[in-house]
Amino acid sequence: MPALEVLWMEHRLQEPDFLTLASQSPIVPKDRVRLFGKALFAGYDGDFATALHLLVPQIEQLVRHHLKCSGARTTTLDLNGLENELGLRALMDLRETEKVFGPDLSFEIRALFCDPAGANLRNQIAHGLLDDDACQSVYSIYAWWFGLKLVFRVFWNASQKVASVGREARDQ
Repeated sequence: MPALEVLWMEHRLQEPDFLTLASQSPIVPKDRVRLFGKALFAGYDGDFATALHLLVPQIEQLVRHHLKCSGARTTTLDLNGLENELGLRALMDLRETEKVFGPDLSFEIRALFCDPAGANLRNQIAHGLLDDDACQSVYSIYAWWFGLKLVFRVFWNASQKVASVGREARDQ
């Protein structure tokens, strides 16, 4: 919260700022930009209940999207031959997960969203178990901050790479 309070004092960001951030971050699937932007703005605006209810399913989809892009199988077939998407916990157990997200990010996703020994926010939200107070908990605020950090870090790294290439081209 202290870091968020500094942001509030130094910047008055609006929803379009977060939509732009999400649209420019390579980690956000293109069909999820609006949902990520709205979730990140809601948390910035102090509405963590809305932020979590939008952000948590989008983080699960982000994991699924990037695992699929890396060639991982993110579905199973049931006994009737119907294809079902794996839930976040099963996705995090795939061997490709640490290759795609690295050990630290994988651990953080597990601990926050799908490990019963952790905050387990994905299941708490999916099953309607998160009450008003829990939406303002340290875990909930950190989950929003994690989403912002994830989107911003990838955006920043990509923009610095482009800037570096531009400087190299200009210097030649």
